[in-house]
Amino acid sequence: MKNHTAILLAALVVLTVFAAGTASATDTASSNNSTYNVVYADYKCESWSDEQYPVIDLFGDKYVPLFNDSENIRDLHVNKLARLVLDSNETYTFKNNEKLNLGNGYALEAKKIDIDNETVWLEFTKDGKFVASQNISVNTGENNKTWNVTLDNVEGENNIVVMKVYVNQLFAGVENNIVRIDGVWLIDYANARTLNIGDKLGDFTLKEITSGVDKSNLRGLVFKNDMNNSSVTCNIVGTNYKCSSWSNEQYPLIRLFEENYVPLFANNSSIWQSNIDKLAKLVLDSNETYTLEPKENLDLGHGYALEAKKIDIVNETVLLELTRNGQHVAEKNISISSEDNKTWNIALDNVQGENDTVVMKVHVKQLFVGTEKSIVWIDGIWLIDYANARTLNIGDKLEGFTLEKIIGGVDEADPGSLTFESVPASNCSAPSDSEKVSAKFTNKSMESSILWCKEFWGYISMKSKQTFC
Repeated sequence: MKNHTAILLAALVVLTVFAAGTASATDTASSNNSTYNVVYADYKCESWSDEQYPVIDLFGDKYVPLFNDSENIRDLHVNKLARLVLDSNETYTFKNNEKLNLGNGYALEAKKIDIDNETVWLEFTKDGKFVASQNISVNTGENNKTWNVTLDNVEGENNIVVMKVYVNQLFAGVENNIVRIDGVWLIDYANARTLNIGDKLGDFTLKEITSGVDKSNLRGLVFKNDMNNSSVTCNIVGTNYKCSSWSNEQYPLIRLFEENYVPLFANNSSIWQSNIDKLAKLVLDSNETYTLEPKENLDLGHGYALEAKKIDIVNETVLLELTRNGQHVAEKNISISSEDNKTWNIALDNVQGENDTVVMKVHVKQLFVGTEKSIVWIDGIWLIDYANARTLNIGDKLEGFTLEKIIGGVDEADPGSLTFESVPASNCSAPSDSEKVSAKFTNKSMESSILWCKEFWGYISMKSKQTFC
């Protein structure tokens, strides 16, 4: 009996070692492969809440597989991709013959706003050239308020959805009529790309295009990557505000692992004098148009909100209040009588131990007397998540990287940088859900923490060939 037991134990040990070796070989063989699956995404515009679109997250960027206006979403063209330009539920307002810049050369123009017939004629252009136009009615039912733009011959495919626009309302202003748009969805169809097996994206090679089975298992792309070891240096850069009224100003920006951060800086300080080791995530840098009625809140994200407490048309002033999680932060009565007074710079003390730190900028363009209510027109907002700012120290770890150097700014040509060194894959721990979101790296095929770190490093190593993040 003892002999049988010894033999069984020996056999078990051999099987265990063999299984471990097999598992290790399998992990090693598959560790260079990353699978990116198509998923359903809800449109941000509430009026399209019963609709979804396909999206695939590739190396930190969102792409939309081309899809037909009438076909099943699982029959989409996963290897024919266009970058997602906009998926917005923000409010845009513009006047007759005014253009809304959508980014990447795309624009939307209100050719004619007809208040009497409650219609607006919109035109869609790319690089100034006509693409499509439509006369949209706002009084013939909710379904008619959405303009679905479909085009033919996009990477050889026809009837492809490239843009959606939702028209909420028309306003008769004192001088001009304006149209209010509450939803825009747009893909960069003009630069769409067809991927084939063997195509390279940076250090990654497309190995396989998987087939969709059903709604819960859509198609996907499998990439193979080569991993290299190097340090990553992320530099501060002087960045122009998007609001044209601040075109002569800049703010410091550093891009860390596909996220934009702002080193804390004081009012009237130079970019190179910012605190490079004290960072807050950039929430907004927008030149979009926002309209608010009295007592209306504008959700800025991350718990921040802006409220128009009072609009005084006679004195041409508006009382604005900034809140976070419903709590008062700051307020100011802003006059639009001169350009110098139209910008509200919000500076706070004791942000990671720093005082007079600029956390938000707001530009008020104009006040309108609407048919029923007065509205304030804001055309510039810049905001950092100061409440969640962080101070970095040598040795801190971010996304599998260790902070190695903090290089302070010297002058405008050298405003400072951070240098990170990779952590060996065997020392990586599984990231939290929030870290996965921050990294913008999705790989549903990987289970182990080591594999996640290896794949993420493969992605970063591609980026680190440049001297900035």
